Amino acid sequence: MENEKKTVDIDQAKLYDLATAMGLLCRAFSDWDKDLFEEESHDLRVPTLMVATYLLDRKLGGDFFRVAWVSFLDVAVRRKILPSQEKEVVWPLWDEESLRHPELTPISDICIMLAAWNFAASQDEIPPEDYLGPLFTLSGVIVEGIEKGFCLEEERMKQIYDDQREKLAQSHGGQAEFEEALKKQLSAIHASLEERKKLSLN
Repeated sequence: MENEKKTVDIDQAKLYDLATAMGLLCRAFSDWDKDLFEEESHDLRVPTLMVATYLLDRKLGGDFFRVAWVSFLDVAVRRKILPSQEKEVVWPLWDEESLRHPELTPISDICIMLAAWNFAASQDEIPPEDYLGPLFTLSGVIVEGIEKGFCLEEERMKQIYDDQREKLAQSHGGQAEFEEALKKQLSAIHASLEERKKLSLN
């Protein structure tokens, strides 16, 4: 009985809230990216990777935080984790015809990995990869939350968007300081993503 697999329990309300927050913040950082880099703005995956690290449960810390970052990069580049290993997990293909906003699937892909890490951080027995199967099954919840946050179709979401942008800028001492730091961070994430792409070709 000791070897019996632990039950993976996912709180769908928490999952939806996480996806909504991720969609909203991805919209905010994507908009900043367009403002800062103009016609050379980055692929949506760059601000999404930044948001994923921002929302990653800080209880993980240290080595786990670094492993999570690599898993985010692998999902962004190859849509899989633990490549070429016995535990390799490949992300299922999206049925883009059934999606209102197929251009947001890179956010959904990375949100699945983020949710796996955050749910794993809430307990000590189940590793993040064991959450992936159930999360793939609940991908509709993730897509719905991301669309709600990113598309800003509700007045409440627009207000939260404005509040978050103001709060984030103030947390760095002001708009100019924030934008300077953000430009460096987005450029560094872009470089990490490009490096991971090169490694994936080898």
